[in-house]
Amino acid sequence: MVEKAEKFDGVEWLKRKGLFVSSWKRKIELTKRNLENKIVLDAGCGIGIETNYFSGFTREIYGMDISIDSVKTAKYKHDAKNLFFELGNVDQIPHKDSTFDVVYSNWVVEHLKDPQKFINEAYRVIKPGGILILWAPNVNSIEGFFIKIVPYSLKVPILKILRQRDNVSELKCYYRANSIRKLDRLCKGKFERVYLERFDHISYYRYFRSLSYFWLLRNKLLTNHLLNWMLPVFYVEYKKCL
Repeated sequence: MVEKAEKFDGVEWLKRKGLFVSSWKRKIELTKRNLENKIVLDAGCGIGIETNYFSGFTREIYGMDISIDSVKTAKYKHDAKNLFFELGNVDQIPHKDSTFDVVYSNWVVEHLKDPQKFINEAYRVIKPGGILILWAPNVNSIEGFFIKIVPYSLKVPILKILRQRDNVSELKCYYRANSIRKLDRLCKGKFERVYLERFDHISYYRYFRSLSYFWLLRNKLLTNHLLNWMLPVFYVEYKKCL
């Protein structure tokens, strides 16, 4: 009987080499320091996995999403007393002025046709001196270059191949605010950038040996102060101007 070859996993390969560092762990460290004992809006929360985790150290946290199904799932799965899920659009946040200490948004701005509306709404609902936190893919990365040139009709099939699964996001992306330069311009006069950190991730490459080798080479080339602006993900904090 011929044994089936073990499926290659670039993450496990990197771990064996002692090279893999989880961006999730760093993500939690960065975000937690701003969210502890605060009133928070998770704008574009999906099914609320991160929102629920953050409820463990926030005073109150509201998860908002445009998808009815996502909000229903979030409410069904998570029921912390300080956790609230609601249907809403980041273009028209259903809350009063100066409600939140922090507005947090993870991989959302790339889906917005007019990201300025979101920035304006975040400014409205954040308290004076409060923080806007954004995690976003970087359009200036190698991945960003291919995203811009590949037709939308091909993106989902390609993602399914790369991610080795059928349940990939089919939301259309516009990438109109997916660089620090663009975000700084959108936030001008409303927010001041106070922190920036860039990250790499292997997710699109992990199931293919040749692509994982390419990722490792690219990672070594880009992980420096001159070229890290090309890394595919960034975390940025903006403080509301008084």
